Amino acid sequence: MTVNDILKAVPELKFTELQAYLRNTGWARIEVPKESIALFQKQIGNNFFETLLPLSKDYSDYSYRIVDVLENIAEAENREVHQVLTDLSIPPGDTVRFRVINKDTVGGTISFLEGFNLLEGAKKALFTTACDIVQPEKYHKRLGLKGAQQFIEECRLGQTEKGSFIASVICPFVNQSPEDKAQQLSIFNQEEEFRHSLTRKVTTRLMSSLAEIKSAIDRGEENRIVDLEGENIISGNFLESIVELNSTKETTEIEIITSWSVFAEEQPKIARAIKFSNDYIPVLENIISKIKPVDKGFEDDFVGKISLTKADPDIHSRNEGEIILNYIIGDEEKVSKARVVLNNEDYEKACEAHKQGKTVSITGKLVTVGRSKTIENPSFKIVQ
Repeated sequence: MTVNDILKAVPELKFTELQAYLRNTGWARIEVPKESIALFQKQIGNNFFETLLPLSKDYSDYSYRIVDVLENIAEAENREVHQVLTDLSIPPGDTVRFRVINKDTVGGTISFLEGFNLLEGAKKALFTTACDIVQPEKYHKRLGLKGAQQFIEECRLGQTEKGSFIASVICPFVNQSPEDKAQQLSIFNQEEEFRHSLTRKVTTRLMSSLAEIKSAIDRGEENRIVDLEGENIISGNFLESIVELNSTKETTEIEIITSWSVFAEEQPKIARAIKFSNDYIPVLENIISKIKPVDKGFEDDFVGKISLTKADPDIHSRNEGEIILNYIIGDEEKVSKARVVLNNEDYEKACEAHKQGKTVSITGKLVTVGRSKTIENPSFKIVQ
């Protein structure tokens, strides 16, 4: 990033934000006679850093002095100036990276379908972690807890990065609020407020849960996870998210890496990176089967569109046909799929609806077995 590029970004910066950044990252303000200038100093080991922050835009060289401050910060943090600018341009928060490692991601790209599934899995991992904090349960039947929903709605998708394929999720510091939206923390909040925020609870819980799961499986002590109680519970939903993150290819590894915000960085007892290979999936699925309650199904109207039709090609011997219904239920955002077996008459209607892209409604009992969903005793009709 050139000086000219930095200068273009300076008008968007407020010196009050830079002052708060310096304060929250361990710089000490030293009193000087001139009120329009702030002197900040920082010592890291044997290295001593100093910077002068202008507190007025009346200085003719104000922009260049701000560039000096940015360069001094970058030098002290051993980072690039553009990384400091990024931290100043977005709300403070932690960043969680989901890295996919397999032969198809060596060049830093991923198939569209795998990429979509990765983001869905990443969302579920963070969302279920928040649910485990807000309301610890062995298995959340519905993922709609208000605090968890507020947290996930504030998360932002960062730029993809090199190194196999890495999806970055920026998790701004927020707290649960009685209002519709979460309480957003800003750069002007204090370090302790960041440390005790819902966001920091989620990111530390995410990494500690992953470490606990990996340790238990490595030691052959899977029941450690099953037997967890109270606030320490790791839900079956969270375990499902790890399985879903790893389910794209047999040779896939997934690595989850958390970068703590520079405003509340120290988390020495929490692992920064945890890696899972597909070898863990059968054990995870076994743990899930012990935690997840037996699904007795529930009756409802399921509205959506048909994504697949399948039946005996011989119409004379055909008694029924199978379809896959893509639907959304309740306030959940994720599209789910269910298998439905229809009689001949309804199957022909379904084929016509599929051909024309029409919406259909199926009333029946939704039963889940493993990762598969089936609507039993279906009553079929075309909505439009």
